Amino acid sequence: MRNLLRLYPRSWRERYGGEFELVLRAWTPGPRAALDVLWGALDAHLRSIRPETVLRLALLAAGGALIAWLNYQATDDVQPVAAALLLFGFPFGLHRPTHAWLYALLLFAAVPLSGAWADVVSYHPGVPKPAPFYESIVALMPALLGAYTGVAIRWIASASRA
Repeated sequence: MRNLLRLYPRSWRERYGGEFELVLRAWTPGPRAALDVLWGALDAHLRSIRPETVLRLALLAAGGALIAWLNYQATDDVQPVAAALLLFGFPFGLHRPTHAWLYALLLFAAVPLSGAWADVVSYHPGVPKPAPFYESIVALMPALLGAYTGVAIRWIASASRA
């Protein structure tokens, strides 16, 4: 049971860890107690999320949904998808330069996922034969380009202030 304490956020463990270990020692180990500890750890993590993180994730999800929809509706025209990858990648790279690669990968993931869904439901408007799944890897380039353009702009702006 004490190993489950590691599931809690570090700040929570530092503040309440010693006290919580005493409570865990008094409990009878079992599945119900383990589930209660797991639920408490999830609650502690959710309460530690900052509003700007929620906003950033919501914008990332909205961007991914738009990119997926554009790719799903695309005939043989890839420019709207590439433009959306560039435009959505830029602010994420600008805001969090150290995570630009991750945001680019997450935005890119909307392309193969929507392509796979289109294959599952056999929806390929205006295209006689769907493109192979591996061709969607090309979409990674505009996603990375957008994100790292944001990183470059941030670097230039911070260098000019110094």
